[in-house]
Amino acid sequence: MLNEDDLGWLETPEQGWTTFQLPSSILEDSFVSGDKSGRRLEIRYFQNTADGSLRAKVVLGPAAQGPPGHAHGGSMAALLDEAMGSAAWMSGHMSVAAELTTRFRSMLPLGTRCIMDARVASVDGRKIRTSGLLRDEVGRVYTEGDALFITVDPDKFGALTTEASSLFAELGERK
Repeated sequence: MLNEDDLGWLETPEQGWTTFQLPSSILEDSFVSGDKSGRRLEIRYFQNTADGSLRAKVVLGPAAQGPPGHAHGGSMAALLDEAMGSAAWMSGHMSVAAELTTRFRSMLPLGTRCIMDARVASVDGRKIRTSGLLRDEVGRVYTEGDALFITVDPDKFGALTTEASSLFAELGERK
């Protein structure tokens, strides 16, 4: 479990960030965002007001362990996957991952306060290319990635489509 300082840090937007809430149906049972125990990871999403990209603050807990005292690579890849997919959705592209490339740069000690950035790099028809980066507060990069997302029929997402459309319309009004 996180201490009060870590929780305060997670909840506080940095200058130029606004709080962003993913649709609740994503958060409910999501491997990344749905950890109610706080033992796997804690993540809070924000929008970078300068360019509209997605930002997040993350702390990985003991249930994300791979090598002793360090995050499992799969947990770091999952963070990037969710963030890059959310960046695509924030940009109005209801999509699913088709390809994810993850480059591990350093072992990530559990409990490290991290910042994650994700953005849409390009759009070509149904193909949405994204990029993401997970780093600590001083800039040390732990992992980075690129992904290809493919837009799908919004009806496949059911109620999520309506909820996401409302949230993303609000984002558009803020810009």
